[in-house]
Order: sequence, then C-alpha cells, then structure tokens
Amino acid sequence: MSLYYTLVPALPALPPSMSQLKELPISVLQLEQRLTMLSEDDRAVLERALRLFQRERSGDEGFSDRDEVLHWQQELAAIPDKPLRRVLEENLEWRSLIAAQRYRLAGQAEGGSFQGYGRRVWIIKRDWQQPDFGLGRRYPWLIESLAQLKQGQCLELEQQILERLWRKLRLLEQSHPFTLMAIAAYRLRWSLAEYRLRWQGDAAQTHFSQLVDRALSGLELDEPVDAVTEAG
Repeated sequence: MSLYYTLVPALPALPPSMSQLKELPISVLQLEQRLTMLSEDDRAVLERALRLFQRERSGDEGFSDRDEVLHWQQELAAIPDKPLRRVLEENLEWRSLIAAQRYRLAGQAEGGSFQGYGRRVWIIKRDWQQPDFGLGRRYPWLIESLAQLKQGQCLELEQQILERLWRKLRLLEQSHPFTLMAIAAYRLRWSLAEYRLRWQGDAAQTHFSQLVDRALSGLELDEPVDAVTEAG
C-alpha cells in the first residue's frame, strides 16, 4: 500500500540496540499525528497491540489472573498479522514465566492454581518445583532470572527482558518493510524507548518493586501477570 511507503520513511530511526538509546527521536505528539495517516482498521490493530504490550495499564485492575489471560487471548485473536501476534505472545509468555518464579519465591507451594499465558503453562504447573519449570532448554535464561530475583536484581532482569523484546521488534520491523507490521513494531519500540528513558537509578528500582508487591498481594491476584516485571 502506498500509504505505508509514505509513512514508514516519516518515522525517524530508533537505534539498533537499546543500549544506544539516548533520547527519543520523535515526541509522542508528533508520532501520533503521523500515525493518523493510517486507516481506521489499521489504527485499531495498532492500538490493540499497544494495549497488549503496554507496561503500565489502567482500567483492568478488577480482573482476576484468569480473566486477564482470557482477555489477552481475545485481544491476540483480533491481531490479523501472525508475525506481530507472535511477538506479542512471546512477551506475555516471558512475563508469565517470570510471574511464576515470583509467585514461587513468595511462597506458593504448588502450581495448580497458577494462571499464565501460553501453551506451556501446563508444564509450569506440572514442574512447579523445578528451578526452570522443566523449560530450561527452550528458555535458557530462566536459571539466571531466578538467581537475579533471589538477589533482588530486578532492574537488571527488566533490562534484559527489554533488550530481548527490542531485538525481536527490530527484526520484525526489518523483515516486513513498508507494512503495518513494520509500523506496529516501530510504535512498540518507541513505547519501550520512552519507558526506558524514564528510568532513573534508584527511583526505577523502587517503582519496579512497588509493582511487584502489587502483583504479589495475595494468592488470588487482581493485577495482570505481566505486571511482575513492569515498571508490558
């Protein structure tokens, strides 16, 4: 579509690595103004993807974990582009794994009641007592993330998750040029960039810990599973 050939070059480049990020190349106002070029249907997909990806959400505080997962499934089903949907799914799967680790460290003795996203939740429940939930071959970072959580290195863990997502989104953007997927990947990377730049040393650690505490307030939590690593 010619619209995409006009819009994509109008989006100033974000750096290849999040570690190279110094400032936002475009303000949110300027970005949203340019995105008004999209059709109503495209904007609906973009907004849905952003809601699924957003690290700080409001409006769903009354959802139980189970309701939240069902909501994710419904939202994902409405994303028509499979590569974009897969990146969003991976984000939710990773955060579900970290959530499971946090719940276990907080004293949840068994995984039968755990509510998370992904095809492997049943494995998490079955292998609750294993440090990596029996998924270490697929997710080799699980042992490291567990050690980081035990040592209170939440900020370092969050940074690593963000870097993985950044790389996934950049690859999506590069492999589907001049498409809605490229625009969505850019918008989601911008969201990560804005979030990352708001971090300020100890304040970021404090804010992260507060969200973790909210996510772990009781065994039947009202916060979304992915909130456990959101300062998403």
